[in-house]
Formats: sequence, C-alpha cells, structure tokens
Amino acid sequence: MKRNLSLTSRAFLFAFLPICLMLGASFITINAAIRAKIKESLKESMRRTERTLDSANADYNRRNIQMLTILSQDAGLKAGIGLLRKMPQGAAKRAQVLQTIETQLREVGGVLDYDLLILNDSKGLPLGGYVGKNLQDTPLDSISSTEDLFPFINVGGKLFEATAVPIVLGKANLGSLTLGKRFDLDSISGSGYAALVHDHKIVLTNFPADKTGHIETDLATRCNDVDNCEIEAGGEDFLTLRIRRAGWGDNVQLYTFQSIDAAMREFMGGFRRDFIAIGAGGILIVLLFSILGSHSFSKPIKDLIEHLSRSEQTGHLAANFRADSPIGEVNQLAEAFNRAANAIEESQHHLEEAELQFVETMAQALDARDPYTAGHSNRVSVNATMIAEAMGLTAHQVEVIRIGAKLHDIGKIGVPDAILQKAGDLTREELALIRLHPEIGKRILEKVARFQEYLPIVELHHEDYNGGGYPYGLKGEQIPLPVRIVHVADVYDALTSDRAYRAAMPEESAAQALREASGTMFDPAVVEAFLGVIGQRKVLQQVLEQVSVIACD
Repeated sequence: MKRNLSLTSRAFLFAFLPICLMLGASFITINAAIRAKIKESLKESMRRTERTLDSANADYNRRNIQMLTILSQDAGLKAGIGLLRKMPQGAAKRAQVLQTIETQLREVGGVLDYDLLILNDSKGLPLGGYVGKNLQDTPLDSISSTEDLFPFINVGGKLFEATAVPIVLGKANLGSLTLGKRFDLDSISGSGYAALVHDHKIVLTNFPADKTGHIETDLATRCNDVDNCEIEAGGEDFLTLRIRRAGWGDNVQLYTFQSIDAAMREFMGGFRRDFIAIGAGGILIVLLFSILGSHSFSKPIKDLIEHLSRSEQTGHLAANFRADSPIGEVNQLAEAFNRAANAIEESQHHLEEAELQFVETMAQALDARDPYTAGHSNRVSVNATMIAEAMGLTAHQVEVIRIGAKLHDIGKIGVPDAILQKAGDLTREELALIRLHPEIGKRILEKVARFQEYLPIVELHHEDYNGGGYPYGLKGEQIPLPVRIVHVADVYDALTSDRAYRAAMPEESAAQALREASGTMFDPAVVEAFLGVIGQRKVLQQVLEQVSVIACD
C-alpha cells in the first residue's frame, strides 16, 4: 500500500534537502577552489625548481667547459696521447702509456667534483678513464653513448650527463676528453617524481613500480605539445611539467611530477577536523532550523485539517479556525473557512428556524382543528418551560423542552377529526388509533436531523412514572427528565381545559389531582416543582390584581 509523506515530513525535506545540497555544493566548490589554488602553487613551485635547475645546469656546463679546456691543454696528456697514436696495437709499452694517462686523470679528477672522466681517441673510442668518486677502474667496453640520447652516457646501466671537448695538437685531432656527473632524478624532482623520456619511452624514472601504469601513454597523448598537464598514475592525479635543457636532443625530454592529491591531503590534513566540525555544525543547525521551520509551516495547516476533521465527525463546521499563525496564506485560508462556517451556520439557522416554524405552524393548525384544544401546545410549552427553569436545568435543556412541548402532539395530525372531537367514550379501536399519535409524531420528525433532540418528548410524553403508560411502559429514570416534565404540564393543561367529553377542572382540583398521582403517574420532583410554580404564579396574579385596584382608585 502506498504511503504518502506527512505534511511535516514534506516540509522538513523541502527545507532540509536543498540546504544540505547547498552545503554539499559549497564544500565541493571550496574543495575545487582549493585544488585549483594548490595546482597553481605546484606549478609555480615546479617553475621555480626548473629555473633553479636551469641556472645550476648552466653553471655546471660552464665549469665543465672551463675544466675540460684546461685539461685538454695539459702538455703531459697531449704527449701521452701522441705516443699512443704512434704505437701499434699490442705494443708492450702501450699499456704503460695508458696506465700513465689514467694515473694522471685520477690525480686531476681526484680534486674535482665529477663522477665520470673519460679519454677518447680521435675516433671517439674510450682509451681510459674512471667512474665514481672512488676512482675505481671501469671496463672500457661498459661505456656506451648514442647520439639519440645525447648528452647522456650509459656506464654499466647508469646514466651520466656528460660534456666533451676536443684535444688538439697543432692541427691534429688527438681525441676528446669527457666529464660527467651521475644523472640523479631525486635531486631534480625534489619531493615529487621525475622521468627521462626518449622517443616517448621512459628511459629512467623514480616512480614506484605500482604507479607507473600508463605514464608513457598519458605523456604522449596529454603532454606532447604542452609544457604542463595532468596525468593519472596508480589512482593518483599528478601535475606534470616538462623541463627544457639547452643542448639536449629533440628526442630527449625530462618531466617532473607533483602529486595533486598528496598536496591536497597535506593541506587539508590540518583543516580536516575543522571542516568536519564546521560541516557537522552546519548540518545540525540546518537540521534544527528545518525542524523548526517545517513545524512552524505545517502546524497551522495541520490545525486546519484537524479542525475540519472534527467538523466532519460532529457534522458542525464551527467558525473558530485560528488565524494567528506566522504564515499569512494560512491565516487567509483560516479566515476564509471562518467566513464559510459563519455563512453555513447562518444558513443552517435560517433553515432550522424555517423548519421549526413550519412544524409549529402544523402544531397550531392541529390545535385549531378542535376548539377545545386551541392553544394547548403553547400552554404546555409555557408550563413545561417554567418547570424546567424551576428545577435548575441548563438553558439548552430548557430550550429543548420549550420546543419539544410545542411539538408533542404533532402526531395527532394522522388521527381523524371524528375521533379527536368525539364527545362520547372512545371505542377500543378508536383508543388504539389515538394512542398511535406519539409514534406518528416521531416518524414525522425523525427525518429531519434538527429535530432529533425533540423526539423523546414527542414519542414518550404518555409514559407514566410507575410504568403504566404507553407506548413502551417505561418507568422511573428510564423516562428522560424532559419527558417527565412535559408529561406533567400536558396532563395539567388537559385537566384545566374544556373538552368535548367533559368540562374544565378548577386549577385547585387539577393541582390536587397531580398531588394524588405523584409517584405513580408523575415524577414527584417534577410535581413538586410545578406546584411551586403554580403557587408563585397565583401570588403574582394577586399582587397584580391589587395593584390594578389601587391604580383604578
């Protein structure tokens, strides 16, 4: 079964969700702004590093050239190379000359800050040299260099960035002298990573093996024509900068990488608790205001709905809708309901008055059928009202008795005039027919909801206190008090009025008859109250007569 959200839930969601979405969007925007700022900061840091490296590399190259120029002019070195050129391969003294040259190179290189020092012949083949600070001998056949990877020399699988100058004696090219330092990516990349790329292939990198992934592909596709770009490695985003070096071949490129995610983590690490606290506090505040807002919005509407539900249950639309809520539109709706309720109540009142006037007119017409009963219903109503007031009944109960007494004989409209006006005794059939008038009266009135309160008086006003009445033989408290009051007033008026079958009884005799029937036919409390009313009325009449006599005199 489909369940709809309550008004409070909908109001809460409409208030809470947009603000949460706004907070989420704000955090996303802030995060994006911080990320962009960090990227710019990383770019600037990498550019500064590039400028620093370029300056250091330029100084290094100048120093290399200066040192190589000095070394290439060394007379002893030239003399040794000249001897080697004159000696045939395999000569006994050739090894001694090479050893002398290498010893000289060690002595020179020992005071210099270089990792590589090689002497090449005029054909570019290495004659001797050393690699490393410890000046260990290195097999010459392990030294390799290619023009494509210039200016790098591969020695035993390790790369050295080298600079070479020729050694010239007169016009003769004796060979060349090469100085170099170990190519260290860690010193270039700083806190990040670096990669040396040759023809779109990574020659050397300090990237962890689990992060290399598709670096070569990303560099070729994303960073081929730009100096900086972003790549992904091992599930982490990196900002990439291409470092250009003068004198390097076009196919050799150096890239440095800085992790954007790591920078974000480092930057956000100090603010994580603050962000969490701010976010949680913001959500709590939003939650509180959403609850209060939804309650303040939904409560007035719920009050209207509950009021309408109660009106539906009672069948009466009361004009007491509250119009003092903080929501103007709800107040306007409540005022409209109040106006509608007042209009309905006024229309209902007019309708009830019309119905009551119609029925009272019918009762008066009924009384008019018989000159002996003319005014009977009105007199019964007056006396019953006086009894009810004397017994301290509420105003509403008094009003029900007043109108009910007027309508108590409405059922006689279904009894033929011949029976109502018959002078002699009634036959059993006629008596049974006339005893139907309470039931006939009930059937006439029960179709109208307005008359429901009067039905007991109309239907039961011939029930006796001892159970000897009709139509049901009720007794004592089973008979409603308004019925017992009307019963006394009805019988008293019948006794004190002329009828076709007898003359009117004096008031004193009628009062005595009530006393005698108290406890059997009538409720003793009602009889006592009515006798008190009669006594007060007599006293009042006497006073009025005396006042009238005095006024005439």
